Order: sequence, then C-alpha cells, then structure tokens
Amino acid sequence: MNTVLDADALLAVDVGTVNTRASLFDVVDGRYRLIATGRAPSTAGPPLFDISESVRMSLEKIQSITGRPLMDESDSLIIPVTNEGAGVDVFVSTTSAGPKVRTVLVGLMPGVSLQSVRRLASSAFLEIVGEIGLTDRRRDAERIDLIIAARPDLIIVAGGTDGGAVDSVLQMVETVGLAANLLPGGRQTRIVFAGNRHLGASVMEYFGERLPVTMTPNVRPSLRQEDLAPARMHLAEVIAEVRSSRVAGFDELETWSRGFLLPTADAFGRVIRYLSNIYGPDKGVLGIDLGASQTTVAAAFDGALRITVNSDLGMGASLPGLLKHGEIADITRWLPVEVPEYRVRDYICNKALQPGTVPAETEELYIEYALAREVIRLALGLARSEWPAGKDSSTLMLLPPLEPIVVSGGVLARAPRPAHALLTILDALQPTGISTLVLDPHNLTPALGVAAGPLPVLPVQVLESGSYASLGTVVAPVGSARFGRQILRVKLEREADGEDMTGEIRMGQLVVLPLAQGEKARLTLRPERGIDVGFGGPGQAGALRVAGGAIGLIIDARGRPIFMPKDPDRRRELNQKWLWDIGAME
Repeated sequence: MNTVLDADALLAVDVGTVNTRASLFDVVDGRYRLIATGRAPSTAGPPLFDISESVRMSLEKIQSITGRPLMDESDSLIIPVTNEGAGVDVFVSTTSAGPKVRTVLVGLMPGVSLQSVRRLASSAFLEIVGEIGLTDRRRDAERIDLIIAARPDLIIVAGGTDGGAVDSVLQMVETVGLAANLLPGGRQTRIVFAGNRHLGASVMEYFGERLPVTMTPNVRPSLRQEDLAPARMHLAEVIAEVRSSRVAGFDELETWSRGFLLPTADAFGRVIRYLSNIYGPDKGVLGIDLGASQTTVAAAFDGALRITVNSDLGMGASLPGLLKHGEIADITRWLPVEVPEYRVRDYICNKALQPGTVPAETEELYIEYALAREVIRLALGLARSEWPAGKDSSTLMLLPPLEPIVVSGGVLARAPRPAHALLTILDALQPTGISTLVLDPHNLTPALGVAAGPLPVLPVQVLESGSYASLGTVVAPVGSARFGRQILRVKLEREADGEDMTGEIRMGQLVVLPLAQGEKARLTLRPERGIDVGFGGPGQAGALRVAGGAIGLIIDARGRPIFMPKDPDRRRELNQKWLWDIGAME
C-alpha cells in the first residue's frame, strides 16, 4: 500500500449502524484542517441494505455546506481534484455497520492460543457462537455438531507456537474442515488460520479450493509472546468481505478508498496508540467510543494498544444486552428523579428498536445518560481484564493514571450541555489523579486513524487544530476520609490577567473552578496525609500547568469508588446536587 505524498483534499466517511458521517479535510494556511462534516441516517439496515445511499446523502450535505462538488452526474466520487476545485484527492472510509459476523473460535490450550484468539476476536465486531479447545473433553463428533449448529460465517483457528505443536493443530484443522463442509444450505464459512506458521502449507493443502482460507502471522509465536496486530489487519479484511456479501455498497467504498478501508474500532485504536507515544510512558491513554451497536474501549500504555469491542453493549440495538450484565437498579441509581422500573425497561426496548431517537422529555434525558453510564462502566470493566498486568482490574480496583481520556459517541456529542457529557464520563470511568477529558464532537477519531495511511501528517495537524473539545482538567483525589473532612488545598494561578484562586476541598465535594477554553494556569495541590492526587503517593504535593476547557477545572472529591447511599431518596438528592455542582442544571 503506497503512501500518497502529493494529495491535499481528503474525504473520510464512517458508515455506522445509525448514522453515516462524512468529513472533509483540506489544507488551510499550510496545515490540514477540518472543513465540513455531513451526517445522514444509515441505510445499512432494512429496507435498503445498501450503504451507498447514506454515503451519498452525507456527501450531499458537505456539498451544500461548502459549495464544492464532490460527485459527478453519475453520482460517482470525483477523484482527484479537478482544475475547477471539484472532488478530492484521497478518499478513506471506516465502517461498523452491517450484521454481526457469527464466529467460532478454535485453539489448543485455554491459557495460551485460546486466550490469544479470544483477544483477537474481542477487538472486532464479532458474535462468538462457539469455542473449541484441545482440553474441552469433547469428542470430534461433538465438535463437528457444535460448528454445524452454530452456522458460523467465520472460524478462527489458532494453536501451536512457531515450530511447536503440529499433530494436535492439524487434528483441529481437520475437524474444522469436516464441519465446514457439512454446513446446511451450501453455506460457505471463511477460515482464518493464525497458528503455527510452519503449518501454513499443510493447512492450505488440506482446505485446497473447498473453503476460502486466510493465513495470518501466528498470534502466539512463542509461549511468552503475543502478537495480535498483523492478524487483526487480516481479520478486518475478512470481516469486510463477509459484510459486503450481505450489504450492498461496500465494494464501491473499497474502490473509492483504494484499500484505505478499516473497521471503525481499528481506526479509533490507531489514534489512541499514537497519543500514547506522544504523551510518554508515565500514564496510559484511554479512548471510549460509545456507539449504537457496539462500545469500543481502546487503551494504550507506552505505545502498546489493547482494544476491545463489546458488541452486546451499545446505545441502540445492543442496549438490551445491558441487562445481561446487571440489574435495573444499576441504572436507576444514577437517576436524579424517581422513575418506575417499567419506564426504564420501556425506554430500553424503544431505543433498541429506534436507535436514532433522542430524548423528548427531561425524564427520558436522565434515563438516556444513566444508561450511557452503565454501558461505559460495563464495557470498561470487560476491557480491563485484557489490560497488561499492573493496569488491569485484577491488580487494581481503581483506574491507573491516564492522560488524556478521549470519548466519542452521538449520545455524548449531542448532550444538551457539555456538563451532562462530563458528569456521565466521570461517573462511568471514575478516573484517578489528574486527567484531561477530551470530547470528539464530530466523530473524527476513526477518520484520523484511517487517514494516517495515505496522509500521515493529516491526523497530527488536525489533532492540534482545535477540532476536539476539551471538557476540562479533572483532579480526582484518592484516599479514605470522613465525609466533609478537608482533604486538599488548591491554588490556581492564571497565566493571563485574572484573579488567582485558593480554596479547600472536602471529601464528598464536586467543585468546578472557572478556567476558560484555552486558558492556561498553574495549579498547586497540597493533599492531606493519606490522600493521593497523582504526585507520587499519598500526601505528596505538587504543581503543574493546566489548560481550561468547556467546563473548567474540576475537582472530583467524591471518593473512589464513588459512594452511593443505599437510601433511594438520599441517592436521588445526591445525583441532583452533582448535576447542580457541575453546571448541568440551573
């Protein structure tokens, strides 16, 4: 794949389950900038099952905004830019639309190849319908029956380190082949082999031309080494093939993009990994993409990316999956008003059937953001089990230090006030220490991730251009203290003209200090004994330069984890108070 060096204008399209978004980038004063965005309802589902319709509608929105023709008389993309300034030089695309890909996972040992293939599968929009391992005590006939009953679109096979197991891996391959050839209705499943690379020729010879097989580098080349990135790229191509066979329009996107077509989650993860390399190894970088059909959690530590796609957690068709992981009470605990449980259930069902609807009443607004809190919280909890030791939930009850935290998703971007989005993120993630919360209001992150292929400089310059909205810097002290006790002294010295601020923070408070977007200040924190604010341990004081945001500087002293009273009336009062404190209510 060659990198385009002499292109200027770039058009990115993200095809989602609910919306299709187009973003136009061009050079302004020598640097890449976001020029315009267009959004249209997705047509990936019924009745059209053709993504090209929503793609063209989103491009028409950009044409009407900019006056720049993007399509010719035959509704084809104009590429490259003409002498009259019509069209674009580069087209890239990401997609999360289309049905889930039914997948069976096959490996050898539970803690080795099977674990790696699970992680590989968790990074894509797959529905796991079966799992087979060498130690599952099933007979071959039972394994074949499992695959036939699952009716998979895809079977991922892993096992054996490079130069390791041979016979046991080939036995699994033979079982998979027998089952795949017995699938009813002439159904043809795709095979991805990500095991012992020395068996590649044997695997290809066995399957021959009977089944489409994709060979990838071994996800577990040695017992102590796991390498998912190359296999993830091959898996993305296979998923695109499966989707294009079910939903029209993908072939056209592939032609326009000239190969620069990625799953939305993969493109999102690229940007998070890049930010991790920029910000350094002291803290991790966290990205949350709250979608309608899936929630993506991307975390990078010192450049190493962990990405998890939760296909049963989302704010649309996947919303009922929320109740598989918890109770209605987990949702209603975040409500500032009393709402009967049946209304919450009704809202979940209606939202699943009509993902594009928005809250029409205040009560619905509260339900929507309570649901968003739980979806993010659960997705994060599931993702953390795959984080490196020392960062995961098994070794740390609280989140590790993170800087920045990037969030995107229609529910957060269209919040009636930025404070609603901020409080939702704080409640769901409960960050510790000092972090910057950044909102992606235009869903640019996937576009920048895929644009890095043809134009590596574009995402760098757009990230610095102000297209993202900083909600503010958050200070979250960690430690045990009695409610109402002083735990922190704060001094804020603005670099520009303005009054310096000093104050005392007490346990249980949620405080906002005014610091406008782009305004810089020096923040000095002096915690009491036993309280950690991220300066090296409990009681350690320090100072740092901070930037303002849409909300300001936020001191979240509600404790970690946040204390929620058992009494429902008291809990609702507390939720109301937090909304007032953060500026979401007047």
